Amino acid sequence: MPSSARPAWKINLDSFLGRGAPGHQGPATAHFDGKQFHNIEPKPHKNLWSLLKWQFSRAPQPAWIEQPGPAEPPVLAERVAGSELHVTYINHATLLLQLHGLNILTDPVWSQRVSPFQFIGPRRHHPPGLSLDQLPAIDLILVSHNHYDHLDLDSLAQLAERFPQARVVTGLGNAALIAESGFTRINELDWWQSLPLDDQLTLHAVPVQHWSARSRADTNQTLWLGFVLESPDGPVLFPGDSGLGPEFRLINQRFGAMRFAALPIGAYAPRWFMRDNHMDPDDAVQAHQQLQSQCSMAIHFGTFRLSDEGQFAPPMALQHALQDRHVAHHEFRAPQPGEHWRVAPLARPAG
Repeated sequence: MPSSARPAWKINLDSFLGRGAPGHQGPATAHFDGKQFHNIEPKPHKNLWSLLKWQFSRAPQPAWIEQPGPAEPPVLAERVAGSELHVTYINHATLLLQLHGLNILTDPVWSQRVSPFQFIGPRRHHPPGLSLDQLPAIDLILVSHNHYDHLDLDSLAQLAERFPQARVVTGLGNAALIAESGFTRINELDWWQSLPLDDQLTLHAVPVQHWSARSRADTNQTLWLGFVLESPDGPVLFPGDSGLGPEFRLINQRFGAMRFAALPIGAYAPRWFMRDNHMDPDDAVQAHQQLQSQCSMAIHFGTFRLSDEGQFAPPMALQHALQDRHVAHHEFRAPQPGEHWRVAPLARPAG
């Protein structure tokens, strides 16, 4: 652990009790009222009573079973150049994106639990498809929002020790918390802000429909967002976590058809509780269509038990949704952790 970082247990306890880093401080905007952020189409926030209603009304759920890791780790290039795009699914919302000579991690989670503590809370049922030791040199880490299954301080602390020069990009208000893990190069972005990465690759922060909190005391005080990596070979979308709202159409209007999109398909049941902030597979297929995505990868399923759908339900429901909406199955697939894809450049219309 970097010498400048506080112990991870201390960080997690402070966050859980509401003593962590303060939220964003700044002037009001269309989606920030001076204290809290809001979605483009605001939805009622599920309060404690709604949470208790869900917890006490849920039917008994089948136990999740442990899944094996990959028989052999994927063979990775140290870096890729030119028009190549390599995508390795690690677990949950953690991807390794390799393009334009950069190695980029999204929402890195290697911990055994996604919780303020490592003895209680949702635990993993599938080992990561790549270990931390198997990673190539990491240049950039994208953190979409501060939920424990996306902003994992223990994993960030280990990455900061191995790759201290890596840059972390996140939403407004998250930098102070991430800095506790030991990283020093941290950029906060607002929706639609951009950050050039090289002469052909630009990172854009984009809106998604979600929320943020590390405790009951800091709801929506930091910004949730997605990321578009724009290049001449076609835009690449990582939305983090999102419900189905107007955001995917807006992203398509601004950037055009996607070369690749990572779309969450899990943590969707019961729908009355999850609908506003988590897509189910049918929602994800609609997002794929709205984005005009050439190639989509299903994420955010099968690793941690966060909601009521079955362990293997999301990929099966995805197949039905693709058929119902007349989308070719090869356009949108659910990977296994460790699965490695090579994604072709975006096919441009002739003429």
